[in-house]
Amino acid sequence: MNRKVLGVIILLIGSVALGAIAGDRFFSLFTKTVPPAVLTSFNKGTAHWAFIFYGLILGGAIFAWTIAGILIAPLFGRRKDGPAAPRP
Repeated sequence: MNRKVLGVIILLIGSVALGAIAGDRFFSLFTKTVPPAVLTSFNKGTAHWAFIFYGLILGGAIFAWTIAGILIAPLFGRRKDGPAAPRP
C-alpha cells in the first residue's frame, strides 16, 4: 500500500473518531443541562444518536479541511533553490 494512501486512511479514521468523541462529549453536556423531568428515554436515545451522527459529520468536515490544507500547502512552500542572486 502506498504511504500517501495509508496516511489519508489514518487521517480519515482519526478525524471521524475525533468527531464521534466530540459528539459524545456534547451529548454528556446536553444531559447535564436538560432537566430530567423534561427528558424522556426516547428523547434521550434519539438525541444521543443525533449527537453522534453530527459528530461524524464534524469528523468528515475536519477530514475535508485537512485534505484541502494538504493540497494547497505547496502553494505557500519555500523554494528549494533559495532566493535569486542579484544581477549586475
